[in-house]
Amino acid sequence: MKNINVGIANLIISNKLKSSYFKNELIEESKKLISCFFDVIKNSPILQLEFKIFNNLENKHIENDLIATRYIDNNIKLFEVYTINELNKEHEKLNSFIIDDDVHFDDKRVGLYNAINSLVEESLKDYDDVDIDKIHESFIFVLNHIKEPKKTAIETTNLINEGVVEIAVNKFNKKYELLDDDDKELFQKLVSSNNEEKQNLLENYKTECLKILENLNKDSVKENVTKAVQKINEMSSDLQNIDDDIINLHELKKDLL
Repeated sequence: MKNINVGIANLIISNKLKSSYFKNELIEESKKLISCFFDVIKNSPILQLEFKIFNNLENKHIENDLIATRYIDNNIKLFEVYTINELNKEHEKLNSFIIDDDVHFDDKRVGLYNAINSLVEESLKDYDDVDIDKIHESFIFVLNHIKEPKKTAIETTNLINEGVVEIAVNKFNKKYELLDDDDKELFQKLVSSNNEEKQNLLENYKTECLKILENLNKDSVKENVTKAVQKINEMSSDLQNIDDDIINLHELKKDLL
């Protein structure tokens, strides 16, 4: 795979871990893979720096072109103490985590990681080897990403945190071990969906539940139905609550059917 970097390796490992949860396959192996990944990062100052820069540039929002440009430059300059050979040598340590899965990743996120990686690599090359077009295209991609408003302040880095993942695994295994197939399918969607897909999923559930409630609108339950309809209509695509809202509608639909 081209442009091996911390971001791409993270996407692949994250996908393997999420897939193992829902297929109930090789969970322990996936957790060991994550542990090994973070051991490699922790023992490499260059990969630690890359981790930090990817985090900075992925999550920063700056509307002003000049300030955003300066922010990008300042992050990339952090690598100027290293050489391209040193960077490539550290990237080789990520090869063992690049698993060939037939999986569709978020193209925009992959594009961002590759653009950041290109900016770093081109900044370290000898003058005669620098690809000006690649620098320009990569810079514009990163600049546009930084200028794009982030949907919510709590959307931080997608680079996985070892401790958080461990907690998530334990909670999932403990709380959801008895989920039926429909429940597991929903949780898989929630884990793998981006914000836009979650918003569409929420609207679909709202429509389905409202339709069912309309058919139940009998005198004996009319008051409860009216309250339920009102509550559903008041649900917005608030990213802080969208997962809970989708789950609640999923449970409501199961109860109504």
